[in-house]
Amino acid sequence: MSDTTERDRWHFDDRWYEVTMTSVVSHLNRDGMALELDDIGPSPGRGMVLEAFYDDDTGHMTFTSCTTEPLPFLLIEAFIAEARRRLPPIKQ
Repeated sequence: MSDTTERDRWHFDDRWYEVTMTSVVSHLNRDGMALELDDIGPSPGRGMVLEAFYDDDTGHMTFTSCTTEPLPFLLIEAFIAEARRRLPPIKQ
């Protein structure tokens, strides 16, 4: 069993990140599930830096960077792997 906590999993280059799964239904023709990556510190955090989105209507996944700041390559790889694991939602 690993001693790595969820918090430790998202620590890159002296910054902490947090992953959040959201359901998206909006008037902007977006209906689906999103995985968001937020930069949370050290303070001040930069807010959401990446988003992976699964579109319920098309079945496609998209990836959006929400920052112009450079991000560690290993962080992006870890986020894409997490999005691949958690999106699309499993249909029962």
